[in-house]
Amino acid sequence: MDMFTLEGIKPLKPPFVYPYVTIKTRNNEKDISYHTDNKTVKSYHYRKTGNYWMTVYSETGDTSREYIYEYVMPDKIVRLNYWNHVKTKVSYLREIAVFKKWEEENFLMGRGLAIKPDVTIVDRMKAQASGSVIQKMLMKNGVLRLERTIYNEKGKENHRSVTCYRMGNHSYFAWRYLYTDKQEIKCE
Repeated sequence: MDMFTLEGIKPLKPPFVYPYVTIKTRNNEKDISYHTDNKTVKSYHYRKTGNYWMTVYSETGDTSREYIYEYVMPDKIVRLNYWNHVKTKVSYLREIAVFKKWEEENFLMGRGLAIKPDVTIVDRMKAQASGSVIQKMLMKNGVLRLERTIYNEKGKENHRSVTCYRMGNHSYFAWRYLYTDKQEIKCE
């Protein structure tokens, strides 16, 4: 599946072999389900708003509930992570992630900001980040190389690392979302 268009690459024919993705489209809505095995399915409901697709989903932690707002555009995917404190019910923007073709930027918002989610937050909030992580992805001969650089709030590089994984002929999205066995290998 192409994550920037939310379209399938090729149609599936029964019998289905795990892992796989199903996409149901109607009007300006899409239901996308990731089937990793016969017991595990994660489903997301997207709706078209202007020039992007949007979904909201949640995950529960020990002391908070995290809400993820995802905006899908042809050139990037923006993900806003809000933490909602269980007792106070206050919601804070904690992280902004921007995924482009072969690069992912994550901006950490420190203790968080009580700000309403929308697709334009990225440009307004980058300067307020308490740090950032930039990860570049390179694929060659079935190997994924992730080059990760961590920056402090002043933009100074704190740490750099490189990790490699055997991917075979899978796409980056399939490897990231569908395959749980991520085989790390020595980088050359």
